[in-house]
Amino acid sequence: MDITVSLQIKIQFDGNKNVSVGNVATAVKGLGLEQKVTEAAIQKVDKELIEKYCGGMYARGNGNNRYQRAGTVKRHPKTSVGKLDLKLHRVKDKEEGGTRIFLPLEDRIEFDGKKVYQEDISVISAELATKLTYRDAVKEGKQFIKDFPSACTINRRVIEYGEEIKAFNGDEIKDANVEVAFADGTKTHSQEKGKSKNGVNVVLGVSNGKKILLDTRVNKLWEETASKLDEAAALDKQAVVIGDAEREMRNALVKGERSFQLDFVHVFHDTGFKLWQDGKMALDDRKEVIRRLKSALYSLKNSVEKHEKDGDLDALKRRINYTVDELKKLAEELRELGCFKAASFIRTYSNTIVTFAVLAVKGRKVPWNSNLIERLMGEIAKRTKHKWMRWTTKGLETILDIILIRYVSEESYEVFKSRMMKSDNLRFIKGEVKSISAGGEF
Repeated sequence: MDITVSLQIKIQFDGNKNVSVGNVATAVKGLGLEQKVTEAAIQKVDKELIEKYCGGMYARGNGNNRYQRAGTVKRHPKTSVGKLDLKLHRVKDKEEGGTRIFLPLEDRIEFDGKKVYQEDISVISAELATKLTYRDAVKEGKQFIKDFPSACTINRRVIEYGEEIKAFNGDEIKDANVEVAFADGTKTHSQEKGKSKNGVNVVLGVSNGKKILLDTRVNKLWEETASKLDEAAALDKQAVVIGDAEREMRNALVKGERSFQLDFVHVFHDTGFKLWQDGKMALDDRKEVIRRLKSALYSLKNSVEKHEKDGDLDALKRRINYTVDELKKLAEELRELGCFKAASFIRTYSNTIVTFAVLAVKGRKVPWNSNLIERLMGEIAKRTKHKWMRWTTKGLETILDIILIRYVSEESYEVFKSRMMKSDNLRFIKGEVKSISAGGEF
């Protein structure tokens, strides 16, 4: 179906004042040309389809047709070019007893269900809300689109798209068998009655150098996260999980042949905190303990890098044993000084601190830090952790699904976004603009 839309535009320059190019562009945009062209194109399609079904208006013999005109209906869908003012024809099917009434236009052009805001502006608004508060998203959107969705409408779309993108990502992680995973948790303020904080659990995988968001859950136990990952075969049976010292997370994810690597930064931070809790050492003495820890662990890190290159695995094994012995020796010294919490922490985690080195002996390269997921957690904080922000469980989980999947893989997010906006359909629409000579005088 080919249609032609003709518009006549009149622009008046009053007085002798100079105007800028930006002024002209703003004035032209204010005319709503895109909106008027969209309305005219849809109305033209509607006109051709009603005549296809029912013939021309007042044409002879129309009364014998199966399809009869059944009046018109007004529709005001809101899109990325603004609110459209459409008057569409309805048709009655006599062979259905006159009970079936439909819009011929929908043979070619679909509306987004009964929603006022169509998918183009809905996706734009939801994407904007992942970077700004809902209210700010409305303010920013209205600078470009007059009829921008309200904060409540955007919130509903975020929840809708968040659920959709989680299902979309589920296809990505199924049977992924990721060998290296990072896990972490954080807290945000809650909007729900009787709950002051929301707990957020995130698992990030790396496979063939590609990041994969394995799971995001709000106010759920780590056991549920582990169960869902196992159900999807997202984690390899010999996967290494890298994270902090949260016991619930470790016990849930690290089962069977899987192993755990405690992030170095958390080793230093947690040891310092527990030394402070023990209250037996002055600040300078606590700093000396952390210095000894750093010396032992960074020496091991350097040895792994060195011996991976020269292939001297026996020397690497000796360094691993020496490091573990040094950690246990430090733990014993702290116990004798009455620093029981710090001593217990170092002794308990002494073997999981060196996992990356043990696996290096077996030819597996595993990070000794959780920097990848720490940066991802920063994305969570940036949007959701301001002290005045309050979240429901569903609202938080769905917006995080959108934010984190986009952060982890812009490519996957663009595929999802294209699907939601039905961008593939654009290949069925072609258009051209011809410029004719314009008249005018100053």
